[in-house]
Amino acid sequence: MRIAAPLAALLCCAACLAQSAPAIEKAAPAPSAPKQVDRSTVRFGEREARPRIPGAVRIATYNAMNLFDSDPVTRTHNEGDPAPIKPQEEREAIAAGIHAVDADIIALEEVESLEVLKAFRDKYLAGMGYEYAQLMESEDPRGIDNAVLSRFPIVKTENFNARPIGGKHPARDGSRPNPLAGEDIRFRRSPLRVDVAIPGSAFGGKGADETVTLLVVHHKSGRGSDYWRVAEAKGVVDIVKEIEAENPKARIAVLGDFNGQITDPNGKVYSDAGMFDVFTGRSPGDPKTTSHESGRRIDLILLNKNLRPQLVENSPFVYGMPARPEGADWRTTLPPEGYGSDHYPVAIDIAPVGQMAPGAPK
Repeated sequence: MRIAAPLAALLCCAACLAQSAPAIEKAAPAPSAPKQVDRSTVRFGEREARPRIPGAVRIATYNAMNLFDSDPVTRTHNEGDPAPIKPQEEREAIAAGIHAVDADIIALEEVESLEVLKAFRDKYLAGMGYEYAQLMESEDPRGIDNAVLSRFPIVKTENFNARPIGGKHPARDGSRPNPLAGEDIRFRRSPLRVDVAIPGSAFGGKGADETVTLLVVHHKSGRGSDYWRVAEAKGVVDIVKEIEAENPKARIAVLGDFNGQITDPNGKVYSDAGMFDVFTGRSPGDPKTTSHESGRRIDLILLNKNLRPQLVENSPFVYGMPARPEGADWRTTLPPEGYGSDHYPVAIDIAPVGQMAPGAPK
């Protein structure tokens, strides 16, 4: 008993000290590096991302392919064929592609919601500086929307859900009867307008503050939908013209998943309107500029006349990601390790206004 009493007192004292002592906060874990995978299955694009150019800002686009993270039954959009939750390994692969490209501003397509975008950023892109995130819901029945992550402030956001873009849906969609026959044609997935304020410090202190307008697009897919893609392209060109009419010095990039090549009917709408394809001069069908597993270049970055002079020469690149073997059926062939999407990131560098970054066009 004489031993037990002092021991009890000692334990009681220790408990009191534990209650009165301040809690010691654990340091937050450092963001984990992207998982390294075998890149021998990269078939298209560059095997290594182009190095960053001092004094330039990098802009990219990436179709993240069904970046969903909630129950298909309970999510906001559950019509048609809702996508399942994106597997963990595919989310890790998308993050690895974004880490490799290291863009200051990246447009993303096929994202479920702003909440999902921010959760993905916070978990997989921590430490990359994407303080600003934006997404506005479109009317796509599958719930896939356009989004932007940026290291610089987003000062204006707009979408165009209710905007008629001219014409009526025809009686047939390719070889099939068109259930929308006679209705006004609208955007399947509204373009997302985002104005980004780029500080002069982002250009190494050599440029002035400037604002770049992004129009993130995801045109209608499907072989019988050329008419719809053309209408959407004309609608986007009209938006570009409206922005330029309001501000003749506006610097505009139209980027995203066009579901068509620059030589296809919807691509020609843009080129005929004077939009500049950043891969102009590269050989058609060049595997290094291919942006989709199908062997096509359908993820484009187009610049208006004001932004084109700022494009750093030879900076555009496609960052290749693991893909299924040539000729494989995506319906029956499992993707390789490191596969995140059937699209690949596309990136460019821009120099500050009135300045020339190394390699900038003369």
